[in-house]
Amino acid sequence: MARPRSDIALRIVTAAAERFLHDGVDGASLRQIAVAAGTNLGMVYYYFPTKDDLFLAVVERHYAPLSQAIIEAIAAGPSFDERVRALYDRFGAMSDEEFVVLRLMLREALVSSERLNRVFERMMQGHTPAMLELLSEGIATGRVAADLHPVAALVTMAVLAIAPQVMVRRVAASVKAVELPTASELARHLSTVALRGIGPALSGEGPGQGSPTPPEASPPTASGRRSAARRRPR
Repeated sequence: MARPRSDIALRIVTAAAERFLHDGVDGASLRQIAVAAGTNLGMVYYYFPTKDDLFLAVVERHYAPLSQAIIEAIAAGPSFDERVRALYDRFGAMSDEEFVVLRLMLREALVSSERLNRVFERMMQGHTPAMLELLSEGIATGRVAADLHPVAALVTMAVLAIAPQVMVRRVAASVKAVELPTASELARHLSTVALRGIGPALSGEGPGQGSPTPPEASPPTASGRRSAARRRPR
């Protein structure tokens, strides 16, 4: 049975995601993408006039539902801390397809300024406003330092949520000798780091929670007192 015409664009996008990840957007062959999609080069250009159009279609296919899931996860938390943890949990629960597209977005954003601009514009229409609203709530409730620039806080939270997940998933596939945390375990630890890292220091916090507590001085020993006496100027 012949495939319905309406699924050609989807087949092209699916094939492009694999080729883009393997060869990069600039290095990928549209002809190879067409062959993998079971169509011809003319149909690729019909649906996607440029490679960047095809790249954005690949991004949109998985980013749109991921963005909506992030927004819903943030909105579901009853408190700032729980909203932050929900955000990190959702990144930790990324599907393989979402993970692939995220890697592609990060790599191509570093290669092409035009793609970076278009990806940034799409994110500003997606989950970014929800994250900025979350940070505003954190500042208002005292959970985020008021003197921290919102952009610095936003970038810190985003990079901390995404980059380690990418690294651990990539390492886990090739390094078996190292015991690595699962994606959900990593998300839990990263959210804790984010909350402590962007929050103001709280009075009474011990080591690992705020400013480090200096070690208590040990009482001098008898030999120490004799050595000090010998060094004392006469």
